[in-house]
Amino acid sequence: MSFTLRLPVLRPPEGPFLGREDTPRGVEWVEEVTPKVPEVMPRALKVGLVAAMVSLIVLTRFGVNTGAYGLNFGVPILYLLIFVGLWRDRINLDLPGMLLFVFFMSIGALSLGVNLNLPFDAGGSPASLILLASLYLPFVFVLKPFPMSREAWTWTMRAFSNIAAFVAVAGILQFSLQFVWHPPWLFDFSPLIPKALSVDILFNSEISTGSAFKSNGFFLREPSAFSFLMAFALICEMALFKRWSRMVLFATGLLLSYSGTGLLALGFGLLFPFGFKTAVRVGAIAVVGLLVFVLFGDALNLSFTLGRIGEFSAERSSGYIRYVAPMRLIFELIDSDTWTALLGHGPGTIFHAARSYEFHDPTWAKLVYEYGLLGFAGCLMLMVYAMSRSHAPVQVRATLFFCWLIQGGHLLTPENVLLIYVLLAIWPAPGSDRRVFSGSTMPMTTPFDDERHRE
Repeated sequence: MSFTLRLPVLRPPEGPFLGREDTPRGVEWVEEVTPKVPEVMPRALKVGLVAAMVSLIVLTRFGVNTGAYGLNFGVPILYLLIFVGLWRDRINLDLPGMLLFVFFMSIGALSLGVNLNLPFDAGGSPASLILLASLYLPFVFVLKPFPMSREAWTWTMRAFSNIAAFVAVAGILQFSLQFVWHPPWLFDFSPLIPKALSVDILFNSEISTGSAFKSNGFFLREPSAFSFLMAFALICEMALFKRWSRMVLFATGLLLSYSGTGLLALGFGLLFPFGFKTAVRVGAIAVVGLLVFVLFGDALNLSFTLGRIGEFSAERSSGYIRYVAPMRLIFELIDSDTWTALLGHGPGTIFHAARSYEFHDPTWAKLVYEYGLLGFAGCLMLMVYAMSRSHAPVQVRATLFFCWLIQGGHLLTPENVLLIYVLLAIWPAPGSDRRVFSGSTMPMTTPFDDERHRE
């Protein structure tokens, strides 16, 4: 609370006032309420977003086990967050997003209906389509623009970095501990989780490099997931906060995962934004990487990771199964029936394709095979639109999009799909927060500033 002198003259009289009783005649004391600086983010929204990120990153082995599918706790948390946001008028229904979602789901339903004239085990699964709809429906809901939403997004990214740092420390300790103590739960504690709360189904958590086991971050299910988390957290740190201690921590975790997934994601993310500075940055990181290999390559067995470059030409290797075999599958079967090129073979059918070679189901291949080119286009338009309205720098968006589309079977993976929603798609479009406080433009800081907003 402050007091302001309101004078009937153009300039106030000289000299200090000792109190109200000494106020000159004609001068009026009035109370003026200092404008309230809006909160960076409502407490309930903070709790909901952090709970969702913890579920999607740290508690990936926990969820509701339905037998055939494990549902991460992040799904009900985000639906509860959306419901409360709608009830309290803090979340909007995004009309373009809704139209794109309806188009995509209509193609999915049409694909299912057309293919159900075949035997059920080859013609599509209604359950797969329902799961798809439940994972992508949140993308049509966005937070209403509010003062300091850019700062709120930055706060969320800091929270993500803190969670990733916690997993990085756990992964480094896990890798180091195996040389002095290797209990059976060190790399896979899923047998200790009650069956009803476990979502671990057919994951390879314990993978040897020859002399040691790859770190999976202890909490994550596979070294490749830990590898991507470290690479993405490193990209975020470089783009937003530039804290050297965090960058070293994430780079160490990436090395100890011995996985090419994170290296590919890091390499792709470093290409953005295109320009001279990007080339300099990539060159500097390449030099640092070479020095690390020369100085610590033997001690850390880094030749194991580099030796995997040749996997793309070996039919039984992980690289071939993940990246080459899916293209081979699509080229062979995309037009196996008159409708399959446009509408696909039906939801949930990609692994019914009997081939002489093993193949994985990256998002792009699963979309084209099960939903056809129309479904592929519909899903891509929805995701590109939802991610384009984000505050995030282009390298952050590009890395998440690259992982979702190419690097794994993420079309129906809550940990990947909903992390995109939490970090990118739930936020109002940049600039919209400037027009919502008292009908006027507020001076706003950028998402790269550390200091909080002041009036």
